[in-house]
Amino acid sequence: MQHQEMLLFFQYQREVFGICPCCNEFFRLSDCKIYKDERKSSDWLDKLGNEDKKLDVFEAKVNEDLNFYNEVAREKGRKEANKKMKKVDKIFTPQKLNPDDAKVIFHPVDFVVFNGMKNGSNGDALKNIILLDGERKTPEHKQIQKSIIKAVESESYEWITMRVAEDGAISEE
Repeated sequence: MQHQEMLLFFQYQREVFGICPCCNEFFRLSDCKIYKDERKSSDWLDKLGNEDKKLDVFEAKVNEDLNFYNEVAREKGRKEANKKMKKVDKIFTPQKLNPDDAKVIFHPVDFVVFNGMKNGSNGDALKNIILLDGERKTPEHKQIQKSIIKAVESESYEWITMRVAEDGAISEE
């Protein structure tokens, strides 16, 4: 019953009219502001809202700083990893190749290196493609290496793009 009485009270406020003593304009009681344009004194809810805004600003600043320091740490970690990689990498670093550009295939060559791939955002920085293979002692493997060299030198190759769909279907572009 109290809920209905309260709703009725606010409905009646719309039917009560008055005249503003400052500007002599008519107003509904439900529309009136019970303070002048002067600055009203703040209450606990205003203070709570102000503190909430301060916390939001502080949180945004902390997140901004955190993102900055994470990026600094990430870059420092990358540099450190590259230094350590140079010590253990006996294949790519001595030839000034980025190991991230290499794809392992093992046969008929050990690696296909898309030189410059990681430097460019969309492959624009790709300098060349390197077929990288270790020296083999077997005559069969030496014959494969010679065959690949001959095919590249005589330009007896072609580029075909094949797409493998999620269902396993293969299409050629």
